[in-house]
Amino acid sequence: MKSLALAALLAAAPVATLADTLTLAQPRAGGTLHTNTVDMSVYRTDAETDGAFEVVARYIDAGSDADAAKTLRMRLEDGDSVAFGLPGHSGTSWSFTRAGDALTVTSAPLYSQLALN
Repeated sequence: MKSLALAALLAAAPVATLADTLTLAQPRAGGTLHTNTVDMSVYRTDAETDGAFEVVARYIDAGSDADAAKTLRMRLEDGDSVAFGLPGHSGTSWSFTRAGDALTVTSAPLYSQLALN
């Protein structure tokens, strides 16, 4: 019985750690990404003068009051990509990538690896 329970737990574990991806292909498009600890809403507009994307992301701790939301703002030109972690939320990497007319936002788990030489 323990073997069956352990096998079921191991089979379910990868589902909780899959990357979440959002692609915004239209101006004024938006969407939401969720992790175990963060909810993030992202939208993009086109800059009026130079064609860059103006990206706004608002994030909160999962289950928190909306008044606690924090804001990220960035400008991305074609080919730009940035990846980072959020303060106080270890274990997840967020990446924003612009390719042509599309903005792709991805949340992915971070794994620590020990290098033994």
